[in-house]
Parts: sequence; C-alpha cells; structure tokens
Amino acid sequence: MKSLNTKWKEFLFAFSAFGPNFLMVLMGSYYSDALNPSSLEMGEQFQAIMPGVCYILPALFPILFAISKIFDGIIDIPFAHITDTLSTKWGRRRPAIAVCFLPMLVSYALCWIPVGGPEAKLFNTIWVTVFSMIFFAAYTMCLIAFYGSFSAVCEDEPQRLRVSGYKSFFDTITYCLAYALVPVILSGAQIQIDTLIWITMPLMFTMVIPLFLIKEGEKYGYPENQGLSEEKLTLKQSLQLTFQNRIFRRWLYVNCCTFFGLQMFLASMNGLIIGGMGLNGLQMAILNTCAFGPVPVMLYMFNKAKVRYGIRAVYQSCLLLFAVAILTFFVGSRYVLGVGHVTAKMVIGILGGVCGSWAIGAFFMMPYLMPAQISGVEEKLTGKNHSAMYFAGNAVTTSIVGAISGNLVYEYVKNIFLAKGHGLVWAEAEGTLSAAEVAYRHFFGQAGTAEEVAAAVFNFGNLMVPFIVTASCVLGFFLAYKLPRDFKSSILARELKQMDPSLDISAFENLEEKQERSEIIFVQVGLTILSGFLFGFVWAGLLLRGIKRYCKRWPAVVGFLVSCLVPFAQIIFLLKARKTLLQVAQQKGIALRIPLWVLIASSLVLPVLFVNVAALAVLQQGLNRIYEAEDR
Repeated sequence: MKSLNTKWKEFLFAFSAFGPNFLMVLMGSYYSDALNPSSLEMGEQFQAIMPGVCYILPALFPILFAISKIFDGIIDIPFAHITDTLSTKWGRRRPAIAVCFLPMLVSYALCWIPVGGPEAKLFNTIWVTVFSMIFFAAYTMCLIAFYGSFSAVCEDEPQRLRVSGYKSFFDTITYCLAYALVPVILSGAQIQIDTLIWITMPLMFTMVIPLFLIKEGEKYGYPENQGLSEEKLTLKQSLQLTFQNRIFRRWLYVNCCTFFGLQMFLASMNGLIIGGMGLNGLQMAILNTCAFGPVPVMLYMFNKAKVRYGIRAVYQSCLLLFAVAILTFFVGSRYVLGVGHVTAKMVIGILGGVCGSWAIGAFFMMPYLMPAQISGVEEKLTGKNHSAMYFAGNAVTTSIVGAISGNLVYEYVKNIFLAKGHGLVWAEAEGTLSAAEVAYRHFFGQAGTAEEVAAAVFNFGNLMVPFIVTASCVLGFFLAYKLPRDFKSSILARELKQMDPSLDISAFENLEEKQERSEIIFVQVGLTILSGFLFGFVWAGLLLRGIKRYCKRWPAVVGFLVSCLVPFAQIIFLLKARKTLLQVAQQKGIALRIPLWVLIASSLVLPVLFVNVAALAVLQQGLNRIYEAEDR
C-alpha cells in the first residue's frame, strides 16, 4: 500500500526534513564564524555569538570539526544498512526516525553553547566536537531513513520526480531563509545568531511527519507486503550493488566536484559578502534574494531544457554559470574595488546571484532524484530494496569532500590575512583585538583606525574561495562528459541489464518519456506559484517600509499587497516612491537621479512588484544614498 496517494501528502512528505535541514544549513553557514568571527572583520557581527570573540582554538578546531564531518559521512554506510534491513512491527524506517529524533534535538542545542566561555578555548573545541558528532550521527540516521523511504512511498518515476521537486523547493526556501532573511533579522532585531537558533529550534519537529505518513509495519502487513518479507541483503552485497553501478559511480565523481565548491561557498558566504565586499546584512539579503528568488523559475526552465537537450548538457551549463557567479565575489571585493563603491558592488553581486540561481535548484534536486531513481528501478527489476544505501553513498562521499573544503581548507585560509606588497600572516584574535587588527599591527608595526585596517588588510580566505570553487566546477564540467545524456528509467534499466543479463527490462522500454513530459509541467509550475519569489516580496516590503519613514501618508499593508499581487498596480506605488525619495533628497541637498523610464519600462515587462528587481534596485540605490547622507 503506497503512502503518498494524494498530492497534498506528497507535498507534506517533502516538507518533513525542512526543519532539520534548515537548522543544519544554519550550522553549516554560520557556526564556524559564530565561534571564530575572523572572516567577518570590518562588517556587522551579529553572525558571531560575541563580536570579535573567538571561542575555539583556530589551529585545532578545523581538524576536529573536519573529522566529525567525515565521521558523519562514514556512519551513513552502516546506518543505511540498518534501516534497509530493519524488521520490526512498526516498520523499517519509522523506528530509526523515532529513536534518533530526541538526541538530534538535544545535541544540536548543546553545540551552540560554548560553556567554557572565551577563555577555555581548548575545552570549547572538544565540547563542540563531541556534541557535533552526536548531532551528525542522529541527524544522519533520521535523514537516511527518510530518504530511504522515497522508493517505497512513491509509486513510479513521475511521483518520485514530483516529490524530489517539492523537496528541492523546500531546500530552496531553506537557503532563502538562511541567507536572505536571517541577516536582516539579525541586524534588524539586533540579536546574535545563537539567540536566533533558540527561536527556530521548534522547526526540528517537522521530522516527525514521516512517522504518520509512511505506511509500514504491522498495521499494513508485517514486515512488508502483507506478511511477505523482501530479500535481505548483507552489508557487503548492498555496498557492491551500490558502488558497482557505473552510472551512480560516475555521478558521484561529478557530484563530489559540485559539492566541494558548493560547500566551500556556503561556509564562506558570510565572509565573502560582509568581510570581503564590505556590505551589511540588508545588502547581503538583497544579493541572496537575487540568487535564491528566481530558483523555482530556473528549476522549471532546467527541466524543460533537459527534455530537449539532455540532463548532462544542462547540468554542465549549471556548473559553468555557477563558476562565473562565484567569481563576481572577487571582482566586487574590497581588494579590487576598495572601501565603499557600494552601488558597483551591489550591481556585480546581483548579476552574479542571477547567474548562480540557474544552478542552485539543480544542485538541490539532483542528489535526491538520482539515488531515488536508481534504487526505484533496481527494486522493480530485482526485488532488492536497499535505497538508503544509495543515499548513504552520496552522503559519505560528499561529507568527506565537504569536510575537506568547508571545514578544513576554508577554516585555515580564513585565518590568513594579507596586505598589498607586505605578504601573508596567520592572525588570531588577541583579547580585545580582532584578527584583522592583529594583522595590521604585524604589517605596519602600529595600531590603525577601523577605516585604515579595512583599507589595508584583507582576508586571504575571502579572496581565494572564488578561485577554488571555480576550479572545482570546471573539473566537474569535464567529468560530466562520462555521464549518459539522460538519466531515464530505460537507461538505468539497460545499465543494470549489462551487469545482470538475466533481467527483463521490457517494461521500461516505452514508458519513460511520455510520463516525464506529462508530469513535469505540473510540478514546476506548482513550485513557481508556491515560491512566488518569496524573498523578492520581502525585499519589496523592506524597501517600501524604509521609504515610509519619509512619507506619513504612505499606503498601508493592503496597498502594499495590491501593488505586489495585482498586475501593473505597482506603477502607482513606484511613482509615489520615486516622488518621495526625490523630495527627501532635495531637502537634504543630495543629487539623486531615479530614471522614470526604468520604473515604467520594468513595470510593463515585470508587472508584479516582487519580481520587478530592476525597479527595486533603482529605488534601493536612491534610498541607500539618503541613508549614507544621514550617517555622515
């Protein structure tokens, strides 16, 4: 009996991992900088537990934390085998989730409490390493069991494609929240990152949803299929079947290159934008809006393009465009453009974000779709269900490369600083001195003002990350030529038949393309509507709220919603916003130019306000000019 027999159950099932994944993203993106904020120098430091304070040993922490991440990957293998072969009256997947949920919740909370304080750095380093390993183990078991249930709860390939698409959508929202909204919340509410963690901890409870949706165990036929147990595989057999699959093995090579670059970028994003480019939390939110907001539309275009050109060629284009997008962080850095020049940096960052959005959705979707598709075909042909092992194979390889890139390489290079013409130096915060100030004194032999430090000292890690990520993506691009043009069920079935000529694959020969074409439009249009450019909407709200400070008769919430949701209604509000900003600029003696034609033309092309990034960017630039004048 299939579990997901209605569309709303598919959607809810895909939502199950949202909470744990969101908190895991926060950990991967903010955790090391929260404990050691050396890469956040010269910028807002609400991402740190305490600004300028290092709680861990910078030389030891990268090694131990990388070991804990590798441990996280290695345990995927035995955990996957356990959940693939577990036989209880409650089923095989649900007990694993139920048992590991509470340890996952508690250990995550303890990771964010450096109980030794700023002085006991060695104790804190060991503390966070131990509890991070407990968290990674519990998190892995919950997620492996959840992913392993994909092939069982989904009836066929179109349903797996829909669920994977929904999962990709929620992953996109996860990253939007983490990178676009969290910086605004931290700076707007004036709270530190650990406080936000406690506020969002209840989201972890979304992981209990599969306990109610997965139909397995005594009630639905014990242990499986009305009392008939599937063939059980040994750990060795499961590993052999998984890693002897040539398509899966080649996919792992490409995915490791993708994940190496992606993990390093995600771990360093705060440093790249705040430390490297010298932007603030709101500006960071705008850049990430441009990167994550268009993802559902890009995902729709990705799936349309792969039907015509094949998934390999389209995925290769994702790798190249992502490499271009990451290089914009170097072009827009303080090292190249200097302090200030906010408008130029924002334009460069926005263009890079839009380029990167083409790849982001695909990077989220493919690691779920590929193992689910392979295991689903294999189960129908052989009757052997070890789907969790494919996800474990994905996870163990990406955990290792992720630990090397984001938790070892980046953690070391972010403590290296340079000054033009003066070389490199390893710098650690000393008492009340930040790492950048320590570096400045090393290079110039004296203390400097904040402006002098910002202009003369640069974080080496923030400068090197774009080039490392680009090299990784380019390598993945060339390795992708080893992949088949498509990953259709018929291709996977033929690959399995080459390994076992006795398999009958006639059922897959003529079924594939018709099903995919009939289902994909529904899925991606649904994702686009559900997303609604969520954080473009947030950007519009923040922008109009800022303008409201200077206009007492500004439209209320209803007016804002009408301007965002009713086609072409935005023009009234854009013209009013332009008039307000020009009046304020004139009163303050600021030379401000907001081209009327840009607002009108963009409104005709992009009739809904929260997708009209051109108008939002022009107005934001004007508002920023006024803010800068007030600060002076």
